[in-house]
Amino acid sequence: MRPDGPTQAEADYLVKEKKYVRAMPDVIEGQREFRMRANVFRVSEPGRPTGLVLVATAKKSPPGIPRPWPSSALELSGRFRIRGLNYAILHDCPSGPSVEGWHEHIWTNQYEDHVVIKATPRPRDTSIRGMFDWSLKKWNIKVGEPKGGRNGQRQDN
Repeated sequence: MRPDGPTQAEADYLVKEKKYVRAMPDVIEGQREFRMRANVFRVSEPGRPTGLVLVATAKKSPPGIPRPWPSSALELSGRFRIRGLNYAILHDCPSGPSVEGWHEHIWTNQYEDHVVIKATPRPRDTSIRGMFDWSLKKWNIKVGEPKGGRNGQRQDN
């Protein structure tokens, strides 16, 4: 484990805790990839950042080359991927058997984000937005501020 990284228990707690992103982000086109990115906040303390960022990416490929599969990640402090979703024909796992196809990366004390398990449910929408949506559902993140708005104040629409 990196000395400044989270423990497995801390990572698991952050995933299980109820969280939200303020709004569904737009897809941003960069030079080499498309990206969606959103800061994640605690439902229990609206407006208080968790240090987590949800990111979905889709790499660009030259014409005539098959496009790579998009992926998503839940990153802590911009440095530690505590959860991830991506595709590989076969992905080795240091703590057990290799995993085929769609898999989820799980943070552990010993192997950091190198442990993979079969992604359940399997992503049906394999677009960048589909990866983002899958991650929201799987990692307990809602879209929109919780009722009561920031700092417990009522929001009228």
